[in-house]
Amino acid sequence: MGRRVGVADDADDRFLRLFEDLEAQASGRDLHERLGEFSDLVAGEAADHALADRLAGAVGHRIVVSTAGVRFAGRLETAAQTWVLVALDGGGEVLVSAAHIDDVRVESCSHAQPQETLSIASPLRRWRAEQIPCAVATTSAAGGVRTVVGRLDLVAEDYVEITESSGRDSARSPVGAPGGGLLVPIPAIAYVRPEKRML
Repeated sequence: MGRRVGVADDADDRFLRLFEDLEAQASGRDLHERLGEFSDLVAGEAADHALADRLAGAVGHRIVVSTAGVRFAGRLETAAQTWVLVALDGGGEVLVSAAHIDDVRVESCSHAQPQETLSIASPLRRWRAEQIPCAVATTSAAGGVRTVVGRLDLVAEDYVEITESSGRDSARSPVGAPGGGLLVPIPAIAYVRPEKRML
């Protein structure tokens, strides 16, 4: 009789394990379906957001942004629709045009509406008013990058006028060139970095 009870117990254990296995498979299928639905929801939600929204959600967080062959790291201070302002790790700040961002890493996965609605000309006008020398990096259609260091004398609707630092005007200006500053179209500007040193 002892053997029959043992055989019955083994059969009961096998059936119990079989039912547990079937239950685990069903739970696994449910989890995969829920994860798939969640993934679809996340993808659908992301489709409604732009890069400006992702950057706006990262204000106050660490950011690494590449533009015009240069990588800047620091804390994201402001994220507007068309530009970001980064407080750099080594001190100072940099203004980056969103149109010229090559790639960016942010700590935050949040999205938000950009709070700043002013154009990139707004911070440029502040630096012009404060007479802060700036390094202005521009890109060309051919992919070249040029950096001009000087004072922003005028910030117009779609261009800035720069008086280059001492020694640069004479080296860059061809003989017979008209006087005045260098005119740079704002859409060509990749980034602007205020200089600590004076002209």
